[in-house]
Amino acid sequence: MRRLRSVRAIHALAGMAAVATTTPCIANAEPAPAVDVAIRDDAPSPWRRLSIEWNPLPLFTIGKLSANVVVTPVNHHAIVLSPFYTWTSTEPVYIFDDEGNPTQVPKQSFKGFGTELGYRYYTGDHGPRGLFLGPSLIVGWLTATAQNGSKTHYTDYGIAADIGYQLLLDDCVAVSLGGGAEYMWTDPSIPAQQFPSRIYANRGVFPRVLASLGWTF
Repeated sequence: MRRLRSVRAIHALAGMAAVATTTPCIANAEPAPAVDVAIRDDAPSPWRRLSIEWNPLPLFTIGKLSANVVVTPVNHHAIVLSPFYTWTSTEPVYIFDDEGNPTQVPKQSFKGFGTELGYRYYTGDHGPRGLFLGPSLIVGWLTATAQNGSKTHYTDYGIAADIGYQLLLDDCVAVSLGGGAEYMWTDPSIPAQQFPSRIYANRGVFPRVLASLGWTF
């Protein structure tokens, strides 16, 4: 019996020694780091102060080759320079009198170049990003050529207002869509023409559809 009690006492002392040995290590162990739940803002988009864009839609609809040079010197504010070259013509039209005799309306062609200078306000930061709107001035120097070869040189004037949205994909590729309206007039006055020649030859209000693709720097 005494021997059994001695064995039990030895086991109890060994257990106490193990607890005494391991307890300080647990107390001195570094606590696990707390979970970081803070919400941090994304890094700001890089500045893009210059954008060179091509306007493909007018080329296939109204005979106008144009591009945009967008300069954004300060946040939200941009200056837009849009040089263009246009060439378009009317189709021969026959008018019949009461007796059915036809008379051909002479064919006209219009060619020339010009530029558009505008201002845009962009809602996005650090370049031409986001919703935009603004006015612009238009001037062109064109030549009307009649079917008999006679030429008329004239100046085309206009004012416009646009609204649209522009994305900078990967902060490099500029894509924009929008629309607006323009009021055009010529000096001297040109007789009424067919669409789309009337945009460049007659006084009136015309719609604008914007679509551009380009590169930013």
